[in-house]
Amino acid sequence: MTNIWRFFDPMLFGVVLSCVLIMAWVQSGRQSIVRAFSALGSSGRNPFEKSGENATYMCRRIDFTLRERGLSGLETVRSQDAFVIRVLGYLADAKDSKSFEEWARLEEHFAENKQNMSASYWLSAAEIAPAIGLIGTITGLIQLFATGIDPLKMGPAMSFTLLTSLYGLFISHIIAFPIYTRLHSRAEVLNAYRSKVVQHTIDIAIQELDVVSPVHFVPANPTMKNA
Repeated sequence: MTNIWRFFDPMLFGVVLSCVLIMAWVQSGRQSIVRAFSALGSSGRNPFEKSGENATYMCRRIDFTLRERGLSGLETVRSQDAFVIRVLGYLADAKDSKSFEEWARLEEHFAENKQNMSASYWLSAAEIAPAIGLIGTITGLIQLFATGIDPLKMGPAMSFTLLTSLYGLFISHIIAFPIYTRLHSRAEVLNAYRSKVVQHTIDIAIQELDVVSPVHFVPANPTMKNA
């Protein structure tokens, strides 16, 4: 067990990790790092693990509430997903289907981007980490051979230099990519769920909010009144 500590240099690991996180932040956008780390708290569980909620169940629940209490009753429908509660609340107060559909599609787009951004940050980190490690290794080798180091001391120096590649691979395959896989799977579940609920609420809005204008029939050959 004591030999394991030869592979761990806290300062060097911190430098490689910091470079990876910064470069992934630069690649993914300004708010990506905040969302990426805030998503870690819920990444270990299914989004509907507690309630067993799914899109079909929610759509049927919406239809039942609509039949029993009308549009205003949709505000009482509860969901584990705050996005669905917000959509139903807006639908209950919507004036027409067109404005509701525009709002709902925009909210769905923003919510989907938010979920995907958290996952894409860790994918960027997984892709960048090996390159950061390799850059560190090459830089160390250049400095090593440029200084004309004593061959007897080259072993420990080479070991230190190669640790950067090890840390890059470790961060990529042991930390970043597993997190990405979990967040991506969670995002797919949430996005598919929300897409189905949004489409169902749009159909309800078209059915309940659109008013058919009265049809006025004009005779093809109106009778001309005699003067």
